[in-house]
Amino acid sequence: MDPLHAEREQDDDHDNPAVADDNVDEDEQPNNMPFNVSEFPRQLVAADGHVQEDVRTALYQQQAESGRDYVANFNTTPPRTVTLTKLRTMYRNKDSLGAIGMLSGRHRLVIGNDHTIPKDGPNVVPRVGPHYIDHTLYVGNRKGLDAAIPKIRADHNWQVTLDLANTHRLWPDSNVACLPFNPVGRMVYIGTRLQDQLWLALVPTSFFEANHPDNARAAYPVLNAPSTALTQRHALMIVMFIAHAFTDAEMLLQDIHCRERYPVPLTRATVKDSTDVLGRVDENHRRIILRLEDFKRLSHILNTGWDDWVAQAPPSWKEDNFLTNNAPVGVTIRYGQNQPLLVHGALDDERRNWDNDRNYTHIRQFTFSLATHISYLDVREWREVPNLQNGGGILYDKSSGDPMRTEVNLEDLALLDGNGFEINVYNEQGFRVPRRAPAEFSTCGALLNLHSVHELFRSDNDAHGNTRNKAHFDVYPLACTKTLGNIQSRSLISDFLPHLTQIDGALRPPLIGEDNNRVEGDIVPGDPIRGASVLHGISCQIYNELSHRVRDEAKFHPVQLGMISAALSGTTTKDAAKRRWTRRLQQCNHSLPHERFNDKVSGDNQPQALRFENTYTLDVYRMNEEFRNGRPLLKTWSHPTVLSPIKDTIVVFQPNRIPSLFAWATFPLTALLENIWEMYSNTLVDGAVIDPCIIEFTSMVERALNFSHTGNARVLCRRLMDRAWISLGIIHDGLPSISDAFVAYGSLNTGKLVIRQELWPVDQDTRRPLTSSRRTQELTYSKEHYQAYEARFTIRHAINFLPANIFPHINNHAMRIACYAVEIAFRVYFDDVKHLVYAKVLHEIEPALEGDDRHARRVAKDRQTALGRWLDEDYPLSYSGPLTYLLRAVVDTNDGNITLQLTSSHLGNKPISFFVDKVIKQSTTNLPWRQPPFIAGGNFLAVMRVAIEEMKRCASRDSIQGKDVDSFVSEAISHVCESLKINHIPWSANPTLDRGNHSSTIVHNVWLNLGATGAPKPAPSASFLTRRESVQVAALNSSAQVQLRDSRGDWSASETTFNPSIPLHHLSLIVSIAFSGLVPCVYAPPFQKAGIPQGSNQLALYVRDLEWVSRPKKGGVNAEPFITMVTTFIIALYDPQSPTSSRLGLAKACTTRAFFSSKWGIDIQALTSSEIAEKHEEVIRLLKTGGAYGGYDAIMYLMGKRTADRLAKNLYVKARALPTLGGTTSHFSTAASTPSSSSPLSFKRTMRDWDDDSRVTTAGADETSQKKKRSCSRRWCLKRTPHGKIQEKEP
Repeated sequence: MDPLHAEREQDDDHDNPAVADDNVDEDEQPNNMPFNVSEFPRQLVAADGHVQEDVRTALYQQQAESGRDYVANFNTTPPRTVTLTKLRTMYRNKDSLGAIGMLSGRHRLVIGNDHTIPKDGPNVVPRVGPHYIDHTLYVGNRKGLDAAIPKIRADHNWQVTLDLANTHRLWPDSNVACLPFNPVGRMVYIGTRLQDQLWLALVPTSFFEANHPDNARAAYPVLNAPSTALTQRHALMIVMFIAHAFTDAEMLLQDIHCRERYPVPLTRATVKDSTDVLGRVDENHRRIILRLEDFKRLSHILNTGWDDWVAQAPPSWKEDNFLTNNAPVGVTIRYGQNQPLLVHGALDDERRNWDNDRNYTHIRQFTFSLATHISYLDVREWREVPNLQNGGGILYDKSSGDPMRTEVNLEDLALLDGNGFEINVYNEQGFRVPRRAPAEFSTCGALLNLHSVHELFRSDNDAHGNTRNKAHFDVYPLACTKTLGNIQSRSLISDFLPHLTQIDGALRPPLIGEDNNRVEGDIVPGDPIRGASVLHGISCQIYNELSHRVRDEAKFHPVQLGMISAALSGTTTKDAAKRRWTRRLQQCNHSLPHERFNDKVSGDNQPQALRFENTYTLDVYRMNEEFRNGRPLLKTWSHPTVLSPIKDTIVVFQPNRIPSLFAWATFPLTALLENIWEMYSNTLVDGAVIDPCIIEFTSMVERALNFSHTGNARVLCRRLMDRAWISLGIIHDGLPSISDAFVAYGSLNTGKLVIRQELWPVDQDTRRPLTSSRRTQELTYSKEHYQAYEARFTIRHAINFLPANIFPHINNHAMRIACYAVEIAFRVYFDDVKHLVYAKVLHEIEPALEGDDRHARRVAKDRQTALGRWLDEDYPLSYSGPLTYLLRAVVDTNDGNITLQLTSSHLGNKPISFFVDKVIKQSTTNLPWRQPPFIAGGNFLAVMRVAIEEMKRCASRDSIQGKDVDSFVSEAISHVCESLKINHIPWSANPTLDRGNHSSTIVHNVWLNLGATGAPKPAPSASFLTRRESVQVAALNSSAQVQLRDSRGDWSASETTFNPSIPLHHLSLIVSIAFSGLVPCVYAPPFQKAGIPQGSNQLALYVRDLEWVSRPKKGGVNAEPFITMVTTFIIALYDPQSPTSSRLGLAKACTTRAFFSSKWGIDIQALTSSEIAEKHEEVIRLLKTGGAYGGYDAIMYLMGKRTADRLAKNLYVKARALPTLGGTTSHFSTAASTPSSSSPLSFKRTMRDWDDDSRVTTAGADETSQKKKRSCSRRWCLKRTPHGKIQEKEP
């Protein structure tokens, strides 16, 4: 992100209690930056906005360029023309339906002759003036505050308000060329004087060395910083220096004290403990009033005492070298004053004011903006001007640029020619001398013709005869006209530059021996004065004065702030955000934004002149005092060589027509907004949920309306608004249009807005609906609010339009929606975790990255690289790949932690159910503060609350009630936790010996392991099954219970008792298939007591590595019966209600007697239910994720490599080539994951046992009953091949 346009989260009123209480938006505050044609509110910044070049290209190109289908459909739709007169009639007749209906097709606006005035008539003449200064910026040339000090000794009215609590403010001017250095990372705000803002810039020390090579323009290093503001640490250093200066013996200001000049550690808290310059007891925001004498003393201490103060600072303050390599220089900036210049009879006063305003000896650079108004007069009656030649001046028949000009005598020259035009005469400098003046006239407004405005920036033809533009410029069309509007450029118009060069030549310092006694009129081409240039043209903008008026006191007028979509989307806000929503609602109920704008510009005599504004920089201390009123620059606009090409690019309107132009041309948009507000305003009550498609559609219409007022393409969301044709229409036709593929055909004509939600665009990666209102909601309410809104939008859209590849293995639609809702929430949780770790690690390594210790810097860079790679991970909380990067990023090896281990939470290992329970509990209760696992400042809590609400709605629609709803929610969250591989999470700091409550704030370097074995998992609820499957499972369970209560009931692995949804049953079936594959080699070799190891672990490895042998016994050749026999045997062993449980035994060997005369429960013990569940889960995972080698991986995990190799030899599984790991045994338990496209970055998902269709199959079920209705979903079951091989199969 461009630091000069960084998000102003630290805005100007951050510490202003009044603003905070009233929830006043920054963009509605008094204007705090220079007027900028291209400026637009932060609420409407589009992340994928169009670029201004698109608008300029559309001026000369009728078709949109793209290979997209929607663009092709737009191009093949013929546009129709509509006249401004027709729109005026609709507006006056309040024909809202007719105007809205015009949006259903492409239309282009035609402005007829009844709205404009021909500017080539004899009685339509341009008027140049008045002139204004609208922006000033001073930079000192030495350490101190000279940029704000006047050239006077005393003034009892002069004072400065020092405000050191707002040092986080951002430099307001985005034009880097206005400063002799790049402001990024260097600016700190310190206070105000009247309209002047006072700043300190920390510039390189070479800035103050006149002959240093870096003093060439733009030669200073550019800092790598996120914004123009100093870091908080560096800003606190400035605060401490000022506190030190106030307590200096030379000053001793008021009651300010400074107990510790260099607090360590340097934090805001330690600064407040060291001095009361930020606020006294119980005072959070102190403003200090300085008299002129006080301010001069502070500047003097900055100038003379800075170096000594820095030299005495502790090493920790100087470890990044910023303090030693930079020093403060004063900067002031003022804007919006719009003060008139060249006031008749006041030129001497102006010179005197300029001279006293600053002591220019200590000013390095002066930047200023001069504005000149050019309007047209429709003259009804003239009066003659007295003969000016009597004053002795020479007049010519042509301007100074024409070598054929000759002197004229007014006595012999007629006033008018045969066509009624005035015969012009010119003075020595080439300016036209008027011979008559308007007596009765009407003032007409004007707009630039954007089709021909490129002529203002033309250059000489190149070698091939082609004309190129001398400078780049951007066009900003207004009022849906496409061809009329404003422009902005980083240069001056071409015809102005020669005059600027002449003026600069007169202002340059003379060389030794040259005449320094010059007067203002001595600006002559070819004048031999030499010296360095002092005057530079920086930029220009040309815009209608109406734009300046409606934004003169506020940054943006209401029509540009997205207020209606904010009111529609704020019904679910809480606490402070709810107050802001209430305020938005009241504003819109009182009057809609466009209605307020129309009221502001209604009535006669509205300002409508074209405003030509140039910005310059000047080495003012080197120029002659006679020129300090700006007169030569302002007079240049009247010169024929400048004015004539400007006239060719102007369209003149009837008086008072331009304000109406906005109202009439935008009537289709404003009528649509009124219609939407009328439909939904009565439903805007606390807690109501408005259809997100309506909110987003409203936001798009508001963005189009904003473009109509500003012409800035960055407010148009490319991906969403292009598909709706809104941005395509307004850029390429002028009037916006709405595609029938977006809004149902004919609905606009009836006023019943019907949005085709099934065709709403969604992101291909995340499957989330595209939105337009993000910035409006984030900045009006909060990012947390928008995240919750987007989650709800995504979930509700998925209920009806869920893609088939989202959790395809889950059959129940409600559970698919629930899991998708949880995944959306956990993706936000991942972002919260990443932001936490990123911020904390970056804070730790920044000093080392900027310091001189090469070893520390190398370690910090390694941590930075690892951090970047971890941030790119799709599964940041997994143990597999991300953990390596996380360890390297979080663990500081400089602290002696060479083992690279994360600090474990004092809670020890916890099961995933612990995490799930915590999430559910805190999301469904209103706790006074956040507790783990929710991160302070994160958005996960708000989104998870919405996700749980929507999951419960899904459960209710699926007839799930009571406690089953809680189980439904818990199962969905548990499933997604494993799907997203959440193995560990950041947790709060471990408790210390200090008394008091344990901190609940999540930290980045303490992590909670979620690998503990939880309670046995119950059979999955019907949430993961279809209704038919649910009934079948319930019938099977009831049948089994009936048989168990009858002693005559059969015990078998038949369809009435075998339940594959139980891990033991499912695992026994897998084991039995593997056992059948070993036949006839199903016996152990003869045992030697001396070779049997001691200890349970060694015994387990010994058993796994035993060879399988055969014995010459009957019944050991046919494999088929063993599947039923072994399955029944294992189930019987572990079922306490089984009639065989007291006579048979098989489990794990605990002593060496397990191989001879063993006792059950002593030498051989059964596995616990949790161990069985764990083994079952891993076996199923390996089968599903191992592809062709899944069976081999599962058998090797369960029975050992020797068994897996034996089955591979018998063609039951496919062998995987594995390296030998430290001996004959191998502990392989990992496999690749299967891909899924439901995640934002196409991440891989690990599937669990409930993905398997075998949960609802029974031993005697026919094949037809096993087939489930599905759509593009992938489900897995175990199938035995003709050879008995275990494999995965997609049924």
